[in-house]
Amino acid sequence: MLDSWSANGTVAKIKYIHGRMFTKENYHEMLMRRTVPEAADYLAHSARYKDAFRDVDPNTVHRGFVEELLQRENFNTYMRLCRFQELDKLPFYDFLIKSKEIECILSMINNINSGLDNSYLNDLPGYVIKHSKVSLLEMSRAGSFEQLLKILRNTPYYKILVKIPPLEDGSADYTECELRLRTAYYTELLNTAKHDFSEMQSKQLSEMIGREIDCLNIINAYRMKAFFGYSAEEIKKRQIRIKTASGSAKRLDKYYELESPEDMLEWVKRSKYSKGGKQSSEYIESIVRSSQFAYLSHILAQSTAAPVSLYAFMKLCSTEVLNIVHIIETIRYNADPSAVEKDLIITTA
Repeated sequence: MLDSWSANGTVAKIKYIHGRMFTKENYHEMLMRRTVPEAADYLAHSARYKDAFRDVDPNTVHRGFVEELLQRENFNTYMRLCRFQELDKLPFYDFLIKSKEIECILSMINNINSGLDNSYLNDLPGYVIKHSKVSLLEMSRAGSFEQLLKILRNTPYYKILVKIPPLEDGSADYTECELRLRTAYYTELLNTAKHDFSEMQSKQLSEMIGREIDCLNIINAYRMKAFFGYSAEEIKKRQIRIKTASGSAKRLDKYYELESPEDMLEWVKRSKYSKGGKQSSEYIESIVRSSQFAYLSHILAQSTAAPVSLYAFMKLCSTEVLNIVHIIETIRYNADPSAVEKDLIITTA
C-alpha cells in the first residue's frame, strides 16, 4: 500500500501535463483552420501534442490517423506516469490497459455480429498489444462468438462472457456483453483500489468511479427511453449496478421510472449531474459530460494522491481527444464552427 505522499512526484508531473492541455482558446483557434492538414499542423505546433506529431507530415494525415496519434500519445503518457515511480507494480494502475482490452473485445463482437471481415484489425490500437495479456491479434481470427470465447479461455474475460449464450447465427447479444464486461471491470477496479490504497484514497476513488458509472447509466437510460421506448424495468436490467462510496446501486431508480425523455432531461438539470456543466443545452450528453469534466477538473486540482490524480487525468485526456476529433470532423465536412464550439466539453467557469 502506498500512502498519499509516496508518489507526490507523479502527482506533480500529472499537474504539469494538465497545465498544457487544450483551453477554450486553443479549441477556438483550431476551429478557424480550413483543412484537416492545417488542423494537424496546429496540433504539431502545440505544447500538448508536438511530440506526437514530431515525425509526421501534416499534409499527409487524415482524420483517423490524427485520432490514432492522439490516443497513442495519451496512452504512452499514461504508461510513462505509471513507470515513473513504479506505480505499475500495483494492479489498480492497469486500469487503462484493461479498459482498452474491453474496447477491443467489444469491437470484435461487433465485427462478428456485423459480418465485417477487416474492421477489427483496422481499428486495433497497436500501441496496446505489447502491454496486454490478451491475444488481441489472435482475436481477429474468430469468425463466431464461440470461437472468440475459445481464444479468451485463459483470460478473466472468458468467465464473464461464457455465461452469455451464442445466437443461432454465431453472434452474441452485444448489449449484454458490454454490460457484463463493464460491470466486472468497475467491480475489479473498486476492489483493487480498496486493497492497494489507504481508506481515504479508496473512498475518493470509489466516489469518483461511482459518479462515472452514474453518468454512463443516466445517458444510456435516456437513450433507451427516447429511442426505443423501454420501460423502467427494461432500463434497470441494462444498467451497471454496483454499490460505491457515492451511494446505493439503486440511487437512480426514480430517474429510470420517469415517464418521458423530457422528464429525464429536466431531472438531470436539477441534479448534481448538471453542476458546472452546460445546463442550457437540450442534449443530455452535453449536460452530463460537461458537468463530469468540471467535476474531474476540480478533483485533479485538489488531489495529492497519485491514483486519484492519474485516474481523473486520463478521463480528462479522453475528453480532450473527443473534442479535437469533433473539430477535425467539423473542418472535414465544412460544418458551422460556432455551432460545434458550443458542443465542446469544457469547463463553463
